[in-house]
Amino acid sequence: MEKLRWGFIGAGGIAKRALYPAISKSNVGEIYAVASRDKTKALTISPNGIVYTSYDELLADPKVEAVYISLPNSLHLPLAIKAMRAGKHVLCEKPLGMNAAEVAEAIAVSEETKRIFVEASWNRWHPRSQRIREVIASGELGKVTRIRTCFTYDGLDEGNIRLDPALGGGILYDLGPYSTVAPLWAMDFADVSDIDVKVIWHKAGTDETTRVNFNIGGAVAETVASDNIQLTHWFIVEGTKGELRTGGNDSFNSHNNPSTLEITVDGKVRIERFDACDPYQLMSDAFARVVRGGNDWLMPMEQSLKFAKFFDAIFAKMGRP
Repeated sequence: MEKLRWGFIGAGGIAKRALYPAISKSNVGEIYAVASRDKTKALTISPNGIVYTSYDELLADPKVEAVYISLPNSLHLPLAIKAMRAGKHVLCEKPLGMNAAEVAEAIAVSEETKRIFVEASWNRWHPRSQRIREVIASGELGKVTRIRTCFTYDGLDEGNIRLDPALGGGILYDLGPYSTVAPLWAMDFADVSDIDVKVIWHKAGTDETTRVNFNIGGAVAETVASDNIQLTHWFIVEGTKGELRTGGNDSFNSHNNPSTLEITVDGKVRIERFDACDPYQLMSDAFARVVRGGNDWLMPMEQSLKFAKFFDAIFAKMGRP
């Protein structure tokens, strides 16, 4: 198939560390152009040297077929909508919008323009993540009774945009799309109730540690996300017949490294091993093949909308400092 021509909107750390190497290795996609207000940064991830300092100029380029958006959170929705109306397919960093109403608006534009619109939750493409869902759905663990997840890291520079509430900062939007929402997809989006939220606020006005407990499909979910706790990961699912847990300290960031899944049923333990892979490439390649008419799995927009509604409910419980 002809390689999909990507245009990058934003040339920050995530674009350079993740999608640039992923698409550079791809046989089905290529980075055609990059748009950034910083031309020097853009040139570092533009193999063809095609750089725009205006997002609108990139969107007006007829050779750009799809865009990857990695701007601050508050800019995701307006650029995604503008891109789709310009005829481009869109892979957008999480979160897609600042609330469920915004996400629903963007989904409506996707349907109207017939452009593919996907949230770049790369962890969902990881074979281990897909295996977790498969094991739970099989009933091997029995009825799920408790799910515990955690994703934290220690420290942000004071000038980091993740601390700016005006730009959609805060840990719920940063790591919540990994650990906080994991029980939702693990339980196939069963009904959620009894949401309880405990927050530690940063002086800038963003949530720096957010613990969310809730009931999902009869199971108790206990989740943690923080930018002020030493790097810690866990993903544990307990059922009436057994449990599963991710091995190592990499539940939500296993990238280009081998990983494991420990499954215990009736007291017998087995370790499932997963080869090193690049889930960013799995995601972007699947996206490219779907654009070209393939039937690869892409995270459905409906799931992104359910995540956004869940976050709305959490924010409603948070209050403000």
